Amino acid sequence: MRRLLVGAAAIAANLGWVQLAPAFGFPVTAPAGMLDRMLGASREAGPAGWALLLLGLAAFAAVMFLVVERRTRVALASLAFAVGAWFVSGAVLMPLIGLIQGAPPPSALPTDPMRANFFMLNLGLGAAAEALVGWLLFGAVIAAGLMLRVSLRAFAFAVGAAALAAAIALAVPTFGAQAGAARVAEGRIEALPASPVFISVLELPQPAGAVLGPHQHIAGFVVDVSGTASMVIGGNVVDVGPGGAVFTADQQLHDHENRAAVPFAIALVLVVAGLSVAFVLLQGRGPAVAVVAALLVAGTVATVNPLMNHWYFIGVRPAAMRGAAMPVPAGHRTYESENLTGLASGPYVERLTDRRLGAGDSVRVVGPAAIVVLDGQATITATGRTNGLSAASGMTIAAGTEATVQSASGSARVLLVQLLPAS
Repeated sequence: MRRLLVGAAAIAANLGWVQLAPAFGFPVTAPAGMLDRMLGASREAGPAGWALLLLGLAAFAAVMFLVVERRTRVALASLAFAVGAWFVSGAVLMPLIGLIQGAPPPSALPTDPMRANFFMLNLGLGAAAEALVGWLLFGAVIAAGLMLRVSLRAFAFAVGAAALAAAIALAVPTFGAQAGAARVAEGRIEALPASPVFISVLELPQPAGAVLGPHQHIAGFVVDVSGTASMVIGGNVVDVGPGGAVFTADQQLHDHENRAAVPFAIALVLVVAGLSVAFVLLQGRGPAVAVVAALLVAGTVATVNPLMNHWYFIGVRPAAMRGAAMPVPAGHRTYESENLTGLASGPYVERLTDRRLGAGDSVRVVGPAAIVVLDGQATITATGRTNGLSAASGMTIAAGTEATVQSASGSARVLLVQLLPAS
């Protein structure tokens, strides 16, 4: 019980720090995403990578218990092991993972945090320093737990509390999500990209403090679901809150940031660090079991990271960009429409409708368009046929085709993206 509880707390402290470190100016790293990329060059971050990461850290914890518990100078052995684990993971495992990943796709950025390399120096020295802090937390917690006595009841309580905290943290973005009553946004583009084109809906969450630096790309909408998606456009900060949307013009220089959650992320890191220090100082005495249980809960919440914002970028892309690598580690291709062909040349208006449909509500849309369900379930009726859509799925509506969208559950949030010839 002791090893399981202390090892879990050490892993949670390590991963919690890595998730929240960008709030202190460290680069965003993606150890789980790197492992996902071993399974496919274009894979997005998912549960497989997290499972491999947790198994790897559990193996390190098991070896450390065997090494440290045999030493009389526990603090020195723990420090040496932590530094050694940092060196092995950065200088040996990272390059090996990079070799397994294979050559990066042409669209990959040099600063891609999911592309493993020597100490992740493509992200700067801060990535190596960030990893070292995480490993030192890991080593300190395991060393401090050597004298701990843990009953089965205390272990069950700590694990149950951590599981409940994780469930609540996972649900926080859903509770914070909002959608306006038929919010409509429009943006004008002078011409579509070279045909064929498709409508792309990307989910691009960022941890607190993360910055997707100044860049330019196709025109499109930034739609916020939870948290605050901040942008610097023309020297001005534009905050897009839950349910909000803003249109960025073609090749308009801007960035994407998660500024609003930084103070909360710093506070959560201080809680994790404070509990770690308190656990080390207690040396198994007094309320040490309660402290390590609290550390497991706080570290688990930090690892889940409910302080990430969740926003979408929606735009019309040339077919050659289909399946491009995500610009942020936690990004996902929510929906990519079928190719839209035969569209007239000239300027267009991109229209976005963000609508929550209640039971019995419906909305009509005329193609060329894409319909995407963000949550709930909906039915789409077009050309005499009805299709069902669940969350994170979509349907393409061809030019000139009329479709009716209706909620198939108590409530469904849908995005309607239309291309209208500009007058």
